[in-house]
Amino acid sequence: MKTLLRFLVIIIGCSSASYAFSEQMRNGKWEITSETEMPDMLIHLPAHKETICINNKNQSRPPIATDKSCVFRNYRIIGNDASWEMECRGDLKMTGSGNIKFELDKYRGSAVIKMEMKDSEPIEIDHVYTGKRIGDCK
Repeated sequence: MKTLLRFLVIIIGCSSASYAFSEQMRNGKWEITSETEMPDMLIHLPAHKETICINNKNQSRPPIATDKSCVFRNYRIIGNDASWEMECRGDLKMTGSGNIKFELDKYRGSAVIKMEMKDSEPIEIDHVYTGKRIGDCK
């Protein structure tokens, strides 16, 4: 019985430590690359790079570059996988969802976004994100 209890304590402790670590993306300066494709329009835009600072204030949203008019809902991290829904209400109305798979100092993810334009059918946009930690924020 003592052996079983000790084993359970070790398993719970390890899984809690692993869960806590995997939920936190390391703070610091991150280089984010976004690749955008509009499948219906056969347009492939050049990759866009941006540097963002991840800190305790912004860890409640995906580490991607977006317009200030965008809000995120249901941002969840389970293990090393993050998912979210988004809505942007600026000049262009957009809705979508995405996911990211984290590793120690890098990640890879994607999102599908529908953009509404006046006097036009909605356009579907595919995004592929890669991120890598490049240092500390200054």
